[in-house]
Amino acid sequence: MPEDLNQKISQFLDNELDPVHALNLLKEMQLQSELPDKMHRYEAISHAMKTDFFILTKSDFSKKIHKQIQQEPIYLLPQHKPIKRRHKVIALAASIAIVAVIAERSMNHQTEQLQAASTLIAAQHQTYKPVVYPHQAEQRPLNTRINEYLQAHNSSVYTNGEANFQPFARVTTYSQK
Repeated sequence: MPEDLNQKISQFLDNELDPVHALNLLKEMQLQSELPDKMHRYEAISHAMKTDFFILTKSDFSKKIHKQIQQEPIYLLPQHKPIKRRHKVIALAASIAIVAVIAERSMNHQTEQLQAASTLIAAQHQTYKPVVYPHQAEQRPLNTRINEYLQAHNSSVYTNGEANFQPFARVTTYSQK
C-alpha cells in the first residue's frame, strides 16, 4: 500500500491523477500526518530536477512565520483629528494672498524695467539728430515713401509677370511610348 500511495503522490504532482483518485488521496493525506511531508519532499525533488535550483525549507516554516506574526504587538496609533472647515478656508486665503503679493511684485518689477527702457529710448531719441546731406534736401513725407516702397515690392508684380523675371526651373514631360 505505501508504494501505491507514493505512486499516487507522484502522479498527483505531475497532474496525471484523475479527479476521483486525487480527491481520495487528499482525504488520505488529511488522515495520515506524514503524507503531506512526503508530498512536500516529492515536490521539492521535482522542482530541483526541473530548474537545477532549490532552496530547502522546513515543513513547519509557514507555521512558524504565522506564529511570529500572531505574537507581534499591535500598535494603536492615535487617530488624526479631522481638519476643520475654518482652517481650510484660512489656508486657502493665505495661499491666495501669497500668490497676489508675488504677482504684484513681479508686475512692479516688469513695469520698472519698461519705464527704464522707455526713458533710455527717449533719451537716445532726443540726442539723435538725423544727418541731412545736400542732395537729400528735398525729402518727401515718410508715408509717401513707405507707400512707394510697398507698391514696388508688392507680390502681384512678381506673380503677374510685370517684373519680367526668368523662372528658376522649367517643367518638362517625359513619356515612354
